[in-house]
Amino acid sequence: MTKMIMPARDRQSVKQSVHISSIHELLFGTSLELDGDRKPSLDTDNNILHVYLKSVSVSGKCPCCGSISNEVNCSNFRHPQWMPINGMTTFAHIELKRYVCRNEECPKRTFVEKLDQIRSSQQRSDLVNIVIFAISVFCSDIATALICREMGIRISHDSANRMLDKISIEDDPEIGTIGVDDVSLRKGQTYHTVIYDGNDHHLLALLDGRDGKALKEWLKGHPKVSVIARDRAGAYAHAITEILPDAVQVADRFHIFQNLIGYLNGIFKADLPPQIFIQDGAVMDEPPDKTEALCVPIDSPEFEGIRYENSPPVGEDGRIIDYSNKQNGDHPVRDHARAKKRLERYGRIVRLRKEWESGKYGSKGELADAYGMSAANANRYLKMSQEEVEKIKDLKKRGKRKTDMDCYMNIVYKMLRDGYRPAFIYSYILHLGYNGSTHSLVNHIKCIARNNFGMNLKMGFEYSRGYPEGVIIIKRSDILKYITMKDKTKMKDTNTAQYYNLIEEKYPVVKLCSDIWNDFYPILMGHETDKIDGFIEKYEGSVIQPFINGIKVDIAPVKNAISTTISSGFVEGGNCRYKATKRLMFGRSGISHLFNKTYATSIIMRTGKNARDLISDWISM
Repeated sequence: MTKMIMPARDRQSVKQSVHISSIHELLFGTSLELDGDRKPSLDTDNNILHVYLKSVSVSGKCPCCGSISNEVNCSNFRHPQWMPINGMTTFAHIELKRYVCRNEECPKRTFVEKLDQIRSSQQRSDLVNIVIFAISVFCSDIATALICREMGIRISHDSANRMLDKISIEDDPEIGTIGVDDVSLRKGQTYHTVIYDGNDHHLLALLDGRDGKALKEWLKGHPKVSVIARDRAGAYAHAITEILPDAVQVADRFHIFQNLIGYLNGIFKADLPPQIFIQDGAVMDEPPDKTEALCVPIDSPEFEGIRYENSPPVGEDGRIIDYSNKQNGDHPVRDHARAKKRLERYGRIVRLRKEWESGKYGSKGELADAYGMSAANANRYLKMSQEEVEKIKDLKKRGKRKTDMDCYMNIVYKMLRDGYRPAFIYSYILHLGYNGSTHSLVNHIKCIARNNFGMNLKMGFEYSRGYPEGVIIIKRSDILKYITMKDKTKMKDTNTAQYYNLIEEKYPVVKLCSDIWNDFYPILMGHETDKIDGFIEKYEGSVIQPFINGIKVDIAPVKNAISTTISSGFVEGGNCRYKATKRLMFGRSGISHLFNKTYATSIIMRTGKNARDLISDWISM
């Protein structure tokens, strides 16, 4: 017999593992054994495995009084869903003993023994519930049900949704550092207040509204909060000051910078054009006029090696392709009217022939007068065969008049079929020597493209409009980006960096905004709080007076942002988790359920706890 060779890590694992007498113990534990009278059965049509078990216990403990009894009254059966075996939905049919309680004072006369792996009120084992819950935390309810189905676990999306109600929420009234921010359930309509733990960054609370009222009530229950990281929202500042006046409020540096950039952007919009044009090393006072040119020049070198003839296009089977050109299928309304008239004519002829055969009219002259036609026409319709009458319904194709495009029509179709751009085809036809109407050429390309390839070309597809060659365009937003960028070497190869000095000389407001940013950035990112007072004094009454006013109102939190290392970075990270969770739920749950799911996500990701820990109270009932 061949000797089994295992890798070193597996040999070490085998040495350290606990001895298990059988695989059965791993699947069902030591308190259950297979029922020898009933063998496991497999429903291959539904992929369901039925396993029959019975309890091995000889006594039970009364759940009411705690007395031990070994007197069996009868048997009870349970049919819980177990963990899938080999991808098959597994149901364990368990025979349990019902014992008689010998304590005469106990209100319970009989009781059923308890199982370690499943609670008395559940139809699934604890392990199955834990797996379902772990998946539901990071997936939508529908996705959870689908994933479980592929694993062999049967559960509806509503049951997966209700699993979140079993989470044990732990509130710590001793919390000392928190982060506060607002998030939206629906942008511009419904907002909530989120609170995160400043230590491990997990979600603490999801409160209704963002006006500070709910935050006040929460802070009253957590009086030991001493440090609060927040954005510049005035409602949160007032709520914190009112309830915890001694708490240290830290304004977030990111939001302060965003506020300043917003004001600088407003200054730029007022004094700078959206685009700045530079030509011959000078900033232009007015935008240059746009020029119009063919997308592909007629003498383009791209045409070299391309040879198309006007022979009919042929398919893979060798047959000529009957494609739709401008005249064919280009007037659906007109063709519909023609077809309607032909059907009406066909109906009149059929009635005329039937009435003549029935002897309703004595002569062909009377028949012709009744239908308002000549006797010759009536006689012609009566002499027509049935096949000729049926052909009247067929809509004949209109003949195509000759045009200058007749020698190029097949070329257009074949080039479109080969994937060439319509603008390229337009220039190529001109390159071949087409001297007819360019309007006709454009219409034929558009109609062949639409009728055969589903391409709806815009007017003027053959031309491109642009500024003259040599004109350099720099966006206003790129200038602001360059001013506020910490590492300007990242833009060293851009036109913005190359011509920045010219722009600054042309527009003094650029130099002003650059000075403001360069003065403020090292102050906020430094550690000297007194310098912010000098900045306020310097720019008092300047174009950024509203920003200065905001700093003065919030001066203490701003100085705390300079002197401490605490920021709202962990709050923004938590908000990202909140947004991802919110989008998974498809809006089918309220704030309570949204909090449960976001709370579970943050606990598992930030604290090291697992799904079992979150529902441990429920599965241990």
